[in-house]
Amino acid sequence: MRRAGGLCPPAPAVALSLVAVFLLACAAEPPATEPVARGRQVYQALRCSSCHEPNLFGQRVGPPLDHIGTIAATRRPGMSAEDYVRESVLDPGAYVVPGYQDSMPRGLGRDLSPTDLDALVAYLASLK
Repeated sequence: MRRAGGLCPPAPAVALSLVAVFLLACAAEPPATEPVARGRQVYQALRCSSCHEPNLFGQRVGPPLDHIGTIAATRRPGMSAEDYVRESVLDPGAYVVPGYQDSMPRGLGRDLSPTDLDALVAYLASLK
C-alpha cells in the first residue's frame, strides 16, 4: 500500500467514498407498494410515454392519456374505465381511437405480472 505514489487514496477519502455510496443507495427510490405508484413505475418502465405523450414536435403516436380515467368510461358503452384500460393493454386492436392507427405493441399482458397489470390499470384510471 504505497500512498506516496498515489496508488491508494488516504484512509479518510476511502471512508468518505463508502459513506457517499451508502447515502446514494439509501436515497434511491424504494419500490412502490401502493398500486397507483407502482402503476406509474410500470408506465415509465414500459416507456408508454414515448407514444402517448407529445414528442419534440408536439405529435403523439397514440392517444393522450392525460384524462384517460375519465375518458375511458365513455369509449365503449357499458364498459367501465378500468375494464376499457385493461382491454386496451391486453387487446389493443379491440378499439382504436378515431384519428390514431392501431400501433400499440402486442403482448403487454403476456409480459406483465397480474400485479403489475392491475397497478398499470389503477394508475391510468387515476388520470382524471
